[in-house]
Amino acid sequence: MTKVTIGGRSYEVEVRGQTVLVDGHEFPVKVREEQGYTAVNAGGVNYRVQLPAAEARESGMQISVDYRPFTFVYDRLSGGPGPRPHRAASAGASAPPANTKGGVTAQIAGRVLKVNVKVGDAVSEGDVLLLLEAMKMENEIKAPKAGVVTDVAVSEGSRVTEGTTLVVIG
Repeated sequence: MTKVTIGGRSYEVEVRGQTVLVDGHEFPVKVREEQGYTAVNAGGVNYRVQLPAAEARESGMQISVDYRPFTFVYDRLSGGPGPRPHRAASAGASAPPANTKGGVTAQIAGRVLKVNVKVGDAVSEGDVLLLLEAMKMENEIKAPKAGVVTDVAVSEGSRVTEGTTLVVIG
């Protein structure tokens, strides 16, 4: 079992073959090496992960997940080394990915319970775009500005991680 901290939140993680156990919840995981990055599908959510060369991998290494930088430091709960990624300070904890203009992102990992909008919908600042279940609580994801929905990147039942773009408002 390993302690993992992302964006200030800690989780207990255990890898079991093609399944990862996170705080007691199982997620099927598929990993595929691509040219220049590793494609990871965890619980139905796709990630693009860039790691340093195998010989340079160590505690404190810099990695990239969906083009967002993280520093990867680790501790095992048993007392030895193990993974504990931290978002790099330069990335900004609440900033959407730079390549998603108008993107509304998840501020916590969770599961999409309900999507209230579709592409083409006009929204006002403060409108509830979707409900996200995280840590056994329902969180309303609200429009940060008025505009028109140009993309809905998730569907009901989708599992998302912190920083995942959920909806794009143009």
